[in-house]
Amino acid sequence: MLASNPVKPNSMFNGVFTAIRDWMRRRRMIRDYRRRLDACDQNEIARIAQDVGLSSSELREMAELGPDAAKLMLERMAVLHLDANALAKREPSTMRDMQRLCSTCASKKRCQLDLMLVPNDPAWRQYCPNADTLDAVQSEAASVR
Repeated sequence: MLASNPVKPNSMFNGVFTAIRDWMRRRRMIRDYRRRLDACDQNEIARIAQDVGLSSSELREMAELGPDAAKLMLERMAVLHLDANALAKREPSTMRDMQRLCSTCASKKRCQLDLMLVPNDPAWRQYCPNADTLDAVQSEAASVR
């Protein structure tokens, strides 16, 4: 009789599988956002865009990027000990502008790497389109304390 030899999952395989599954899930979600937006007429799109403080083309661009497009900004805010929810309530237009800039930033890979390896290194200020705003919000938060 052969001894049972359960196959133990390889952690590297699981990591790759998880990454692919997450990517597919994000792509599916983005397709759904695009489909919903395409179902709207131009007037409705213009109204939605105005409600969130964007142009119609910016709204379409944001829908293409998906819901996690500004995730790195939230991570940077956490490193800086800034409360994103409080800022969104206090200054929604500032938060929207920061999200839009982060979502369309060309330095996402570098930012992600910096946040992972050296989150407190001020080098991020050289490439982050939100650096000045984050500094201002941090100064404002410090003066309130």
